[in-house]
Amino acid sequence: MAATTRISWVVIGTAFGLGCFSALTPLATSWFTPTIHIMGDESADKSAGRSLEDIVAAAPEFAGESETSKKYRPLTVEIHVRNGDTLGSVLANSGISKADAQDIVESIRPVYDARKLDVGSSLTIEFSKEIADDGKATVASLTLPVSVTSTIEVERTASDSFKVTQIDIPTERKLAHAGGTINSSLYETGIDGGLPPALINELINAYSYDVDFQREIKKGDVMDVLYERIQTKDGKSVGNGNVVFANLELGDRTLKIYRYVGKDGTADYYNEKGESVRKALLRTPINGAKITSGFGMRNHPILGYSKMHRGVDFGAPTGTPIYAAGDGAVEFVGVKGGYGNYVKLKHNNQYSSAYAHVSRFAAGISPGKKVKQGQIIAYVGTTGASTGPHLHYEIMAKNEQVNPANVKFKTGNVLAGKDLLAFRATMQKVEKQLAAMPRGGVVAMAESSANTTSF
Repeated sequence: MAATTRISWVVIGTAFGLGCFSALTPLATSWFTPTIHIMGDESADKSAGRSLEDIVAAAPEFAGESETSKKYRPLTVEIHVRNGDTLGSVLANSGISKADAQDIVESIRPVYDARKLDVGSSLTIEFSKEIADDGKATVASLTLPVSVTSTIEVERTASDSFKVTQIDIPTERKLAHAGGTINSSLYETGIDGGLPPALINELINAYSYDVDFQREIKKGDVMDVLYERIQTKDGKSVGNGNVVFANLELGDRTLKIYRYVGKDGTADYYNEKGESVRKALLRTPINGAKITSGFGMRNHPILGYSKMHRGVDFGAPTGTPIYAAGDGAVEFVGVKGGYGNYVKLKHNNQYSSAYAHVSRFAAGISPGKKVKQGQIIAYVGTTGASTGPHLHYEIMAKNEQVNPANVKFKTGNVLAGKDLLAFRATMQKVEKQLAAMPRGGVVAMAESSANTTSF
């Protein structure tokens, strides 16, 4: 098998950019002292400063070959992608024939957008001994990593066309244990403990039905999380799966939640009784915001006298997404006096919710529009009688504003029968895994093998 030669980008980019593959050796010899390495050759360290022609001539695989054969031997080069590069531009500058460049780009197009090469990634081209009619080099094969889990291989066939094969790199799921003692906030503790930000937000959403994150989270509280980590065989992280389990110890309260997929295929988080943590309405329809004014009497910031505040204010930057507190329909959307831009949702015959001072409404939010819990309906602003960007949030029971903190919302799905038995088995398995893993620990889960698809 031909030895593999790696050439620095400076040499390849300059020599190939002139479209002179056959002129690579004299150009490299006269202008540069290239870094050339024959992979697998124990004497490779002696190759520094030698010309490509000298290395080819010295390669034992080609001893006795004619000068022409040596000159046009297969040569494999690795090219690093720079800012602004596309596959077309890289190929055009690599000294290969125009026909090969066009055919390769067209063959890859149905599989991958070749304009989206990642800066810093590398593609490998193996040149053939053959020379095209225009005097340029021809391609025997090309390898293009398109992500950390997928590679495209292009190979010339006997009919001089190109066969494209997409190879998915094998990945495996690991169960990871993160958490720690809370010193400032749950979010910061999760980050410090190695929990990905997206999964922290997922946890906050799951717990938001039962936990007031502004008032109940205190220094010394504890969190533990089991979650799925997806990585390649060589340990490169390629993403995260689901939160499998979480536990919050808040003073004398212990709140455990478990992810479970029911017989209908729907995944949700359940407490130890098999009750869904989801409630009819969210107490906090916004992420990461601080309560700046609670429900009750207060000194009005604009009017200057005591007045009943019939909602909860959440201070947040302009543009922060606001979520529908529950499933329902849009009853009103528009400007409403001192409320400014205002949305009201009707959830059932008993409950409604309202969102005031918003900067703008989400696309498609109009009277009569059906919405789902957690759907973005508007964005924080400071319209109407407002002294700064915030969300004024109201819950109405039979059209009368009530304190969201005092409303006992109905629990969502409750497991029963075979589902409850299966859920309890899941709980026991998770508890054993948690007990056997220290924080920061990782254990293997189910593996997925590589897939190869040809086009």
